[in-house]
Amino acid sequence: MIEAEKSVGAETENLRILKISRILLVLRNDVDYLKTVDYVINLANSIKDSKVFVLYTVDLDPIPMDEKTEREFYRKLREEGKKIVETAINRLKNAGVYAEFYDMHFGIAAERILKAERELAPDLIVMGVRGLSTFKKMLLGSVSDEVTKLAKTPVLIVK
Repeated sequence: MIEAEKSVGAETENLRILKISRILLVLRNDVDYLKTVDYVINLANSIKDSKVFVLYTVDLDPIPMDEKTEREFYRKLREEGKKIVETAINRLKNAGVYAEFYDMHFGIAAERILKAERELAPDLIVMGVRGLSTFKKMLLGSVSDEVTKLAKTPVLIVK
């Protein structure tokens, strides 16, 4: 929970953040997730009693395919996701950070991240960014842009 203390001066109002205890760490298959994990390690280690919840998501539009191909496609995605999540959680725990697996999702990533925000009520969402060009962003959209615009929780983007 973010605790804030306001002190109102004659001309300015200062807001001081005192505590962030619940962090939603969003891992994706298309960004440098280790950089994001390392950032969260540094952040969490500077905060007493912080908890990190790990959400792994792959941004996918529905793809028409036969059942066998679909089963194999999602099996490979789950295997890749499991490796990424295990690596991230081990890295967090080895650094002394409380880390808990929350969910693995394949589909519209921004929707799932925002749903996780409602379910977990984190104090901060941390996610990496893929770094699309302006043209690609116009055509494809950006998960981090959408989450940043729609989340009620502060979002920290790690580049």
